[in-house]
Amino acid sequence: MTPKLINPEAINDPRAEAMLPAVGGFPSSDRLLFLAGYGELCRFDLSGKLALEICGGSGMLASGLAGVFPDAQVIGLDLYAASGPEVDESLQRHPGLSYVAGDAFDLSSFEADSFDLIWGQAALHHLSHNLDGLCEQVSRVLKPGGRLVFIFEPMGHNLLVAAIRAMRMAHYELGDESNLYISQFERMTRSFNGCEIQMFNFLGYPMKAASDRFQFLSTTVQHMDSWLFRKFPKLLRYGANCNVIFTK
Repeated sequence: MTPKLINPEAINDPRAEAMLPAVGGFPSSDRLLFLAGYGELCRFDLSGKLALEICGGSGMLASGLAGVFPDAQVIGLDLYAASGPEVDESLQRHPGLSYVAGDAFDLSSFEADSFDLIWGQAALHHLSHNLDGLCEQVSRVLKPGGRLVFIFEPMGHNLLVAAIRAMRMAHYELGDESNLYISQFERMTRSFNGCEIQMFNFLGYPMKAASDRFQFLSTTVQHMDSWLFRKFPKLLRYGANCNVIFTK
């Protein structure tokens, strides 16, 4: 199955907007990407349904989704269960929210066909060393028709972007920041019925240093990227970042 590459139109969803503070600060050049990703989390009504965030860290995004859908059951999973005053406040505010310690490669504590939505943010590239194991776990616990969503992932087809990332990784001594490739998504689709990849940041990534300092420039670059993607669809694979949505 060939994944479908798109550059989504601007999302005008107040629920997605309400979740933006959960990012904890983001460059203005990535605003459209996060809105599109959160729009996917909110695409279907999760009231009375079960959702799981993997590699959720501090749990703020799980809390944000629980706030949007107060009648949903939202579980935040990370190697260490989220804790602290903000987490305690979120748990009091959202009765359907919970946090557990666990490994995304071992979801055996959850029943088969139990989740309507599973998602991760900036998570998949940290799990790419065992995509087959991840897909096996997720496809077991995801309901038929359920979705697996990854938000804000790095793509490696653009050589300029890959070079800039390599320099940043060396300068800041970042580990485990591997790029992703469409061929990996194609392999993952063996466990799913559909895959859509939302691509962003063609010119936006190399121009971040300037555009994130000036809002008007950031907006202009995002509009230019959208125009280029529409005019020349083959450029989509060379976007620097993506959201990816799998459907079981």
